Amino acid sequence: MSIRRERGSASRGDDRFYFLVLQREGSMAINRSAQTFTLHPGDMALLDSAESFEMQPNGLIAQLSIHLCRDAVDRLLPTHAWRFGKIEQSGLSGRLLHGMLQQISDGEMNLGAGQSHGAALQDALINLLQPSLHPDDVPNTGRPLRRLAERMINKTLLAPPTPAELAAMLNISVRQLYRQFELDGDSIGRYIQRQRLHCAARDLAQTGDNALPITTIAYKWGFTDSAHFSRVFKRHYSMPPKDYRANVQGATSAHNNQGHP
Repeated sequence: MSIRRERGSASRGDDRFYFLVLQREGSMAINRSAQTFTLHPGDMALLDSAESFEMQPNGLIAQLSIHLCRDAVDRLLPTHAWRFGKIEQSGLSGRLLHGMLQQISDGEMNLGAGQSHGAALQDALINLLQPSLHPDDVPNTGRPLRRLAERMINKTLLAPPTPAELAAMLNISVRQLYRQFELDGDSIGRYIQRQRLHCAARDLAQTGDNALPITTIAYKWGFTDSAHFSRVFKRHYSMPPKDYRANVQGATSAHNNQGHP
Protein backbone atom coordinates (compact mmCIF):
# COMPACT_ATOMS: atom_id res chain seq x y z
CA MET A 1 0.00 0.00 0.00
CA SER A 2 1.26 3.48 -0.77
CA ILE A 3 0.46 6.89 0.70
CA ARG A 4 0.36 9.80 -1.71
CA ARG A 5 0.50 13.49 -0.87
CA GLU A 6 -0.65 15.87 -3.59
CA ARG A 7 1.06 19.18 -4.24
CA GLY A 8 -0.32 21.92 -2.01
CA SER A 9 0.12 25.61 -1.46
CA ALA A 10 2.77 26.89 0.93
CA SER A 11 0.27 29.50 2.10
CA ARG A 12 -2.32 26.87 3.07
CA GLY A 13 -2.51 25.92 6.73
CA ASP A 14 -1.37 22.30 6.44
CA ASP A 15 1.53 23.19 4.11
CA ARG A 16 3.31 25.52 6.52
CA PHE A 17 5.86 22.90 7.51
CA TYR A 18 8.78 20.80 6.44
CA PHE A 19 8.98 17.33 8.02
CA LEU A 20 12.27 16.21 9.56
CA VAL A 21 12.03 12.41 9.63
CA LEU A 22 14.04 9.75 11.46
CA GLN A 23 13.30 6.22 10.27
CA ARG A 24 13.18 4.07 13.40
CA GLU A 25 11.97 0.68 12.15
CA GLY A 26 11.26 -0.88 8.76
CA SER A 27 11.90 0.80 5.43
CA MET A 28 9.99 3.38 3.39
CA ALA A 29 10.42 4.23 -0.30
CA ILE A 30 9.86 7.88 -1.22
CA ASN A 31 8.96 8.71 -4.84
CA ARG A 32 8.94 12.31 -6.05
CA SER A 33 8.82 12.72 -9.86
CA ALA A 34 12.25 11.43 -11.03
CA GLN A 35 13.67 11.30 -7.50
CA THR A 36 13.43 8.00 -5.63
CA PHE A 37 15.14 7.02 -2.40
CA THR A 38 14.60 4.66 0.51
CA LEU A 39 14.71 5.28 4.23
CA HIS A 40 16.18 2.41 6.23
CA PRO A 41 16.39 2.30 10.06
CA GLY A 42 18.60 5.16 11.22
CA ASP A 43 18.19 7.21 8.02
CA MET A 44 17.01 10.83 8.14
CA ALA A 45 15.18 12.88 5.53
CA LEU A 46 13.70 16.31 4.99
CA LEU A 47 10.28 16.33 3.28
CA ASP A 48 8.30 19.34 2.07
CA SER A 49 4.58 19.27 2.91
CA ALA A 50 3.86 21.52 -0.09
CA GLU A 51 5.37 19.02 -2.55
CA SER A 52 3.70 16.07 -4.25
CA PHE A 53 5.26 12.73 -3.32
CA GLU A 54 4.41 9.10 -2.64
CA MET A 55 5.46 6.95 0.31
CA GLN A 56 5.60 3.16 0.06
CA PRO A 57 6.18 1.39 3.39
CA ASN A 58 7.76 -2.05 3.37
CA GLY A 59 5.74 -3.84 6.03
CA LEU A 60 5.42 -2.32 9.49
CA ILE A 61 7.36 0.88 10.07
CA ALA A 62 8.03 3.37 12.86
CA GLN A 63 9.17 6.94 12.28
CA LEU A 64 9.83 10.09 14.23
CA SER A 65 8.50 13.08 12.28
CA ILE A 66 9.15 16.62 13.50
CA HIS A 67 7.32 19.63 12.05
CA LEU A 68 9.70 22.46 11.20
CA CYS A 69 8.07 25.82 10.58
CA ARG A 70 8.49 26.79 6.92
CA ASP A 71 9.25 30.42 7.83
CA ALA A 72 12.06 29.33 10.18
CA VAL A 73 13.57 26.91 7.65
CA ASP A 74 13.48 29.48 4.86
CA ARG A 75 14.94 32.12 7.19
CA LEU A 76 17.87 29.99 8.37
CA LEU A 77 18.74 27.97 5.25
CA PRO A 78 20.29 29.52 2.14
CA THR A 79 17.83 30.01 -0.73
CA HIS A 80 19.81 27.57 -2.93
CA ALA A 81 19.84 24.75 -0.35
CA TRP A 82 18.18 21.52 -1.32
CA ARG A 83 15.04 20.88 0.76
CA PHE A 84 13.82 17.38 -0.10
CA GLY A 85 15.57 14.02 0.30
CA LYS A 86 17.84 11.99 2.54
CA ILE A 87 20.17 13.78 4.92
CA GLU A 88 23.90 13.02 4.84
CA GLN A 89 25.23 11.58 8.11
CA SER A 90 28.93 11.21 7.39
CA GLY A 91 29.81 14.69 8.68
CA LEU A 92 29.84 15.99 12.25
CA SER A 93 26.62 18.02 11.81
CA GLY A 94 24.77 15.00 10.43
CA ARG A 95 25.88 12.84 13.34
CA LEU A 96 24.88 15.51 15.88
CA LEU A 97 21.50 15.90 14.20
CA HIS A 98 20.94 12.16 14.28
CA GLY A 99 21.88 12.05 17.96
CA MET A 100 19.39 14.81 18.82
CA LEU A 101 16.58 13.11 16.91
CA GLN A 102 17.37 9.82 18.65
CA GLN A 103 17.16 11.54 22.05
CA ILE A 104 13.81 13.11 21.09
CA SER A 105 12.59 9.70 19.91
CA ASP A 106 13.69 8.10 23.20
CA GLY A 107 11.89 10.79 25.23
CA GLU A 108 15.09 12.38 26.53
CA MET A 109 14.20 15.75 24.98
CA ASN A 110 10.78 17.35 25.30
CA LEU A 111 9.81 19.49 22.31
CA GLY A 112 6.89 20.94 24.23
CA ALA A 113 8.89 22.19 27.21
CA GLY A 114 8.07 25.85 26.88
CA GLN A 115 7.69 28.01 23.80
CA SER A 116 11.15 29.60 23.98
CA HIS A 117 12.91 26.25 24.48
CA GLY A 118 10.91 24.71 21.64
CA ALA A 119 11.84 27.53 19.25
CA ALA A 120 15.52 27.29 20.25
CA LEU A 121 15.52 23.52 19.67
CA GLN A 122 13.87 23.98 16.27
CA ASP A 123 16.50 26.55 15.24
CA ALA A 124 19.27 24.20 16.42
CA LEU A 125 17.89 21.35 14.30
CA ILE A 126 17.63 23.60 11.23
CA ASN A 127 21.16 24.96 11.69
CA LEU A 128 22.50 21.40 11.88
CA LEU A 129 20.65 20.62 8.65
CA GLN A 130 22.53 23.20 6.58
CA PRO A 131 25.95 21.47 6.34
CA SER A 132 24.19 18.21 5.40
CA LEU A 133 22.25 19.77 2.52
CA HIS A 134 23.57 20.85 -0.85
CA PRO A 135 22.40 22.67 -3.99
CA ASP A 136 20.26 20.44 -6.18
CA ASP A 137 22.32 20.81 -9.35
CA VAL A 138 25.84 21.91 -8.37
CA PRO A 139 28.12 19.29 -6.79
CA ASN A 140 30.11 20.30 -3.75
CA THR A 141 33.44 18.49 -4.10
CA GLY A 142 34.31 19.18 -0.47
CA ARG A 143 31.73 16.63 0.80
CA PRO A 144 30.39 13.19 -0.16
CA LEU A 145 28.69 13.09 -3.58
CA ARG A 146 26.52 10.04 -3.04
CA ARG A 147 23.20 11.87 -3.38
CA LEU A 148 24.22 13.36 -6.70
CA ALA A 149 25.38 9.92 -7.86
CA GLU A 150 22.00 8.49 -6.81
CA ARG A 151 20.13 11.07 -8.86
CA MET A 152 22.25 10.30 -11.93
CA ILE A 153 21.58 6.57 -11.50
CA ASN A 154 17.84 7.09 -10.96
CA LYS A 155 17.50 9.11 -14.17
CA THR A 156 18.74 6.13 -16.20
CA LEU A 157 17.76 3.23 -13.96
CA LEU A 158 17.11 0.81 -16.82
CA ALA A 159 20.59 1.40 -18.26
CA PRO A 160 22.63 3.20 -15.58
CA PRO A 161 26.17 4.40 -16.29
CA THR A 162 29.04 2.13 -15.36
CA PRO A 163 31.04 3.09 -12.24
CA ALA A 164 33.78 4.47 -14.50
CA GLU A 165 31.27 6.54 -16.48
CA LEU A 166 29.56 7.77 -13.30
CA ALA A 167 32.88 8.72 -11.71
CA ALA A 168 33.83 10.66 -14.85
CA MET A 169 30.49 12.51 -14.78
CA LEU A 170 31.17 13.47 -11.14
CA ASN A 171 34.81 14.32 -11.89
CA ILE A 172 36.09 11.97 -9.19
CA SER A 173 38.01 8.67 -9.24
CA VAL A 174 36.22 5.32 -9.28
CA ARG A 175 37.65 4.60 -5.83
CA GLN A 176 36.18 7.86 -4.50
CA LEU A 177 32.82 6.92 -6.01
CA TYR A 178 32.86 3.50 -4.33
CA ARG A 179 33.75 5.20 -1.06
CA GLN A 180 30.58 7.35 -1.17
CA PHE A 181 28.50 4.17 -0.94
CA GLU A 182 30.82 2.30 1.41
CA LEU A 183 30.35 5.08 4.00
CA ASP A 184 26.81 3.72 4.47
CA GLY A 185 27.85 0.06 4.25
CA ASP A 186 26.37 -0.03 0.76
CA SER A 187 27.54 -0.58 -2.82
CA ILE A 188 26.55 0.78 -6.23
CA GLY A 189 25.27 -2.62 -7.33
CA ARG A 190 23.10 -3.08 -4.24
CA TYR A 191 21.74 0.47 -4.58
CA ILE A 192 20.73 -0.12 -8.22
CA GLN A 193 19.09 -3.42 -7.34
CA ARG A 194 17.09 -1.84 -4.47
CA GLN A 195 15.87 0.97 -6.71
CA ARG A 196 14.79 -1.53 -9.38
CA LEU A 197 12.99 -3.60 -6.75
CA HIS A 198 11.14 -0.50 -5.50
CA CYS A 199 10.05 0.30 -9.05
CA ALA A 200 8.97 -3.32 -9.54
CA ALA A 201 6.96 -3.17 -6.30
CA ARG A 202 5.26 -0.02 -7.55
CA ASP A 203 4.29 -1.83 -10.76
CA LEU A 204 3.04 -4.84 -8.78
CA ALA A 205 0.70 -2.51 -6.89
CA GLN A 206 -1.05 -1.46 -10.11
CA THR A 207 -4.54 -2.86 -10.71
CA GLY A 208 -6.96 -3.20 -13.62
CA ASP A 209 -5.70 -2.44 -17.11
CA ASN A 210 -2.41 -1.08 -15.70
CA ALA A 211 -1.48 -4.42 -14.08
CA LEU A 212 1.43 -6.14 -15.87
CA PRO A 213 2.33 -9.83 -15.59
CA ILE A 214 5.01 -10.48 -12.98
CA THR A 215 7.44 -11.83 -15.58
CA THR A 216 6.99 -8.67 -17.66
CA ILE A 217 7.72 -6.50 -14.61
CA ALA A 218 10.85 -8.52 -13.87
CA TYR A 219 12.18 -8.06 -17.41
CA LYS A 220 11.16 -4.41 -17.46
CA TRP A 221 13.41 -3.65 -14.49
CA GLY A 222 16.44 -5.56 -15.66
CA PHE A 223 15.87 -9.01 -14.13
CA THR A 224 16.43 -11.44 -17.01
CA ASP A 225 15.58 -14.48 -14.87
CA SER A 226 12.11 -14.43 -13.26
CA ALA A 227 13.16 -17.01 -10.64
CA HIS A 228 16.09 -14.80 -9.61
CA PHE A 229 13.73 -11.80 -9.48
CA SER A 230 11.40 -13.72 -7.18
CA ARG A 231 14.27 -14.66 -4.84
CA VAL A 232 15.74 -11.18 -4.50
CA PHE A 233 12.27 -9.62 -4.19
CA LYS A 234 11.38 -12.03 -1.38
CA ARG A 235 14.69 -11.32 0.36
CA HIS A 236 13.98 -7.58 0.29
CA TYR A 237 10.20 -7.52 0.94
CA SER A 238 9.90 -10.75 2.99
CA MET A 239 7.40 -12.22 0.51
CA PRO A 240 7.46 -13.29 -3.17
CA PRO A 241 6.09 -10.91 -5.85
CA LYS A 242 2.85 -12.90 -6.20
CA ASP A 243 2.03 -12.56 -2.49
CA TYR A 244 3.08 -8.91 -2.45
CA ARG A 245 0.65 -8.17 -5.30
CA ALA A 246 -2.15 -10.08 -3.57
CA ASN A 247 -1.57 -8.28 -0.25
CA VAL A 248 -1.52 -4.82 -1.85
CA GLN A 249 -4.61 -5.49 -3.94
CA GLY A 250 -6.40 -6.98 -0.93
CA ALA A 251 -5.59 -3.91 1.18
CA THR A 252 -6.73 -1.60 -1.64
CA SER A 253 -9.97 -3.53 -2.05
CA ALA A 254 -10.68 -3.41 1.70
CA HIS A 255 -10.02 0.33 1.73
CA ASN A 256 -12.34 0.92 -1.24
CA ASN A 257 -15.11 -1.14 0.38
CA GLN A 258 -15.09 0.79 3.66
CA GLY A 259 -18.43 2.40 4.30
CA HIS A 260 -20.26 0.21 1.78
CA PRO A 261 -22.96 -2.26 2.93
